[in-house]
Amino acid sequence: MILLFKIAVLLIWGPGVAPDTGGYTRFAELILESSDWLTDAGLEDSAMPTTVFRIAGYPMFIALTQLISSENWQWIVVLSQFLLSAVSLYSLSRLISALGMKPFWGAFCLLATGLSFSLLLDSMILTDSFATSLFVIVLSENAVATLRGRPFGFVQALLFGMLITLGFLVREGVAILSILFVIPFLVRAFVAEKQRWKSCAAIAVFFIPLIVATQLYKTWNEDRTGYSFITSGSQTIYMVGLVDAAEKDQRIFSGNEPVDITAREKLSNYSFSEVLAVQWSLFEQGCVAPELANISKQKYFESWVNYPGSMLRMTIGHIRENYATLTFRPFGAIRETGFWIHGEKPWPDYRELRESMFDDAAAFALFSGEMVERVIAIIITVAFVILPIVWLVRLYLGKNVCKREVLVCAALWAVYFGVLFAHALVHLETRYLAPVVPFSTLIGCFYLQRIFDRKKVLDASS
Repeated sequence: MILLFKIAVLLIWGPGVAPDTGGYTRFAELILESSDWLTDAGLEDSAMPTTVFRIAGYPMFIALTQLISSENWQWIVVLSQFLLSAVSLYSLSRLISALGMKPFWGAFCLLATGLSFSLLLDSMILTDSFATSLFVIVLSENAVATLRGRPFGFVQALLFGMLITLGFLVREGVAILSILFVIPFLVRAFVAEKQRWKSCAAIAVFFIPLIVATQLYKTWNEDRTGYSFITSGSQTIYMVGLVDAAEKDQRIFSGNEPVDITAREKLSNYSFSEVLAVQWSLFEQGCVAPELANISKQKYFESWVNYPGSMLRMTIGHIRENYATLTFRPFGAIRETGFWIHGEKPWPDYRELRESMFDDAAAFALFSGEMVERVIAIIITVAFVILPIVWLVRLYLGKNVCKREVLVCAALWAVYFGVLFAHALVHLETRYLAPVVPFSTLIGCFYLQRIFDRKKVLDASS
């Protein structure tokens, strides 16, 4: 049903593009034009050369779809994203079943996941959909195996590692975030009834494909540029974090290095366009993309040493209160999908609706729907944030709780906040949380179900 709904939306609005889409399509064009990109990175041509700034996996897939159909390639990309997203929902449904969730709560989780975040991202020519689906599949299948007491075997570890490596080739940030997988993998080894040593050893096997892929990619870039790196995307990512911190503390760029002098010259509104202006100015001064990435990274970590308070405020400031509404937002997802694809919102956003809710019945109905949506989402988020801690305390005190369920949920809880703070350290957009929001929805609903079940038992006994 979810897949059919997405297809219907696709037929109405078509595939969507975002500001980042052009970088991937341009890379695909270079792939199809000639093989020069394999040996020439174009470091002297731009501050952010296309084949250096982006990783090659997603552009190669786009190039393949363009070979299949030069006119309908966008539809092929989006439909492929729909299919992989459907597989991830199937894996999530297996986790729902393994947790013993009731049909109502399980169906709600799947609908909330399939018709909220993924509705927008699956319809866009962006890397987020593929990376999110692979992330969800690996975490869900591992959680299912943990709940069933299965040890972590080498074959499965290798398969998971290959899936995450594929995610890395689509979105390079997956390589860093994959470190968080150690948490649920260790939980699996801990609760395994046998072969715990094998499960622990399998964790190392999981990382082998990723390590090999990253090293090969670095070697390739070193051969064509003289610098060992994966992408130069960090040249803007770290700089965004620095600029956000500098907006509150101008000491960040108070030094005498070229990056400090350039930043003081270019920054006034502390916007992303000024981040790009700093990069281009340094490029004109003779710094190529890999050097710009190293400069930004070095400056970033130096700022943490010299101004930890300012950098911490920057990190905390990236976490917005609206993230509490991400667990359930079909109204918001449809509105944003329409905006990004069709170029205009199907209806005004929440604040605009609130101002005009008494003007006509349609505005009142939409406002009421979005208000109910937000209340439901916040309740689920609160349950997700608080209740796992409560259950861990109960487990520690020896109360009657299922150890496997609590530890699995706690591991996914930790992965969620690991992803949240990893991005908050530099730059955080709502779409960056897409790989872990399904688990916040699931865990929140799981604990709410347990609360309602407990209340029913108490009511019956009384």
